[in-house]
Amino acid sequence: MLSLPARHRAVPRTTVPRGTSCTLEGEIPADRVHRLEQRLPGPTRGESVLECAFDRYAPVTGTPPARPRTDHSPLDRKEYLLHVVRRVR
Repeated sequence: MLSLPARHRAVPRTTVPRGTSCTLEGEIPADRVHRLEQRLPGPTRGESVLECAFDRYAPVTGTPPARPRTDHSPLDRKEYLLHVVRRVR
């Protein structure tokens, strides 16, 4: 069961068995939480509970994420203002 969190770059800290269940505490990057939450019900047959709390900011490792601009650049002031004026009307 530890392989699923590991595939989402989670780092386990403590594992506490409690009867037929187990509590796993650790760290996971914020951008991976949603993906883990979606995949967790399958291997646990829907009996898992995922609780998350933001802990800290950390530097990005590897290539930083990028999102392409979908509208006009505010650095081209003339074109940008023309585009904004058209939206207002």
